[in-house]
Amino acid sequence: MISVSYILLCGQLLLLLTVILLQCLEGIHSQNSSTTETPAAAPGQGATALPFSQQPPGVVKYEIPAESANYTEPYEYRPPSPVVLCSYLPEEFIYCQDPVDHAGNYSAFQELGHGCVGWGGQTPKEVNYTQVICTALDDIECAGPREFLRGNVSCIKYTGHYFITTLLYSFFLGCFGVDRFCLGHTGTAVGKLLTLGGLGIWWFVDLILLITGGLMPSDYSNWCTYY
Repeated sequence: MISVSYILLCGQLLLLLTVILLQCLEGIHSQNSSTTETPAAAPGQGATALPFSQQPPGVVKYEIPAESANYTEPYEYRPPSPVVLCSYLPEEFIYCQDPVDHAGNYSAFQELGHGCVGWGGQTPKEVNYTQVICTALDDIECAGPREFLRGNVSCIKYTGHYFITTLLYSFFLGCFGVDRFCLGHTGTAVGKLLTLGGLGIWWFVDLILLITGGLMPSDYSNWCTYY
């Protein structure tokens, strides 16, 4: 009679051979599938992207500034390209112009789409902001138009007026209208001169206005700061 131990040993050997055969078949199948087709890997999962020359012909349209009046012309750009858009260049690779001065002409601002209608302001809520025209520097390679709108520039300008200097003028020579002459308020400065500072009342009022920010340069520029 065949012993029980002999039957168990044969069963174990048969099970081992079956497992080895299944592993061999699975390895052959996986090797064939990897050579015949390339699965699409999701971004961010360690997949290696194909070279740009082998990428599919699909393109993505971006709304980027163009060399036109409205600066909203769509431009076809291939993201896998090693060349970035000109509008994405860092600040050290571009040159930006000063904001356009519309001098209070709101119609011109609506037509152009950017620029400063009003200037100045003492707090962030009072200051207007606008985009400016920027250009990529020479010898900088980039895709798309080299001139574009960019930034959120504050409508603030400086024309050489210093608060401390004007305050000293107003305190010592305010009766003669020197402070208003320096700030560009020529008409009221002449009246202040002829009345000798309104017999001291005008002199005192202008001194308070200067301290509280009520008397500013006539061109709406801000005070220059000392460094």
